[in-house]
Amino acid sequence: MLGSKETGECVIVDPLLDIDFIVNEAKKEGYDRITRVIDTHTHADHISGARNLVRMFNLPGIYMHANSGSKFRTIPVQDGQTLKLGNVELRFIYTPGHTYDHVCILVDNSKVLTGDTLLIGDVGRIDLGGDPRSNSNILYDSLHDKLLKLDDRVEVFPTHVGAAHHLANTNTWSTIGREKVTNSALKLRSKDEFFKYMTEEWPPRPPDYQNIVKLNRGEASIATV
Repeated sequence: MLGSKETGECVIVDPLLDIDFIVNEAKKEGYDRITRVIDTHTHADHISGARNLVRMFNLPGIYMHANSGSKFRTIPVQDGQTLKLGNVELRFIYTPGHTYDHVCILVDNSKVLTGDTLLIGDVGRIDLGGDPRSNSNILYDSLHDKLLKLDDRVEVFPTHVGAAHHLANTNTWSTIGREKVTNSALKLRSKDEFFKYMTEEWPPRPPDYQNIVKLNRGEASIATV
């Protein structure tokens, strides 16, 4: 949740299906108006609550990358596109690899919401669709050509906290500089080494992930999940 005390509005990023909880949390923080909803990518491990928030607050659509292929109402975004939240600037950074439509969100050049691209101590998996080798190469470029070129002091906030790959990290945030030093996935200096890392010792894929993706794109009904 990103909020502006100046305007009293807030933006929700990657909401779960329980939108009542989200709305109540926003109110606790003093925000009665949810004015935008963003999904960093088409999720494969949970059903997104974004479209329900769009309906509840009569919003024009879900902000997603133009490659999402969503059949729901979306507002397509491109790399480098910006949004204003009061006096705060949000800038979309296109970071495919985990999925083809993944974006990260840079907040005032000081914080970055990294979704499933960059986690604390690890990175997002590459085996949820498409060719793993191609996905691995694309993710490598997204990390090294986009995120790791941010200032070392930029704070990192991923979607997931907890187990990823063979790690069990409970930290909720980090910095770009700290991840450069401590993240095993970022220390690999060739795409071949990175591909080997990305295809060994990963936990099973989320149960029924293919149907969850279809549901989040509007290609399946909730009864199939």
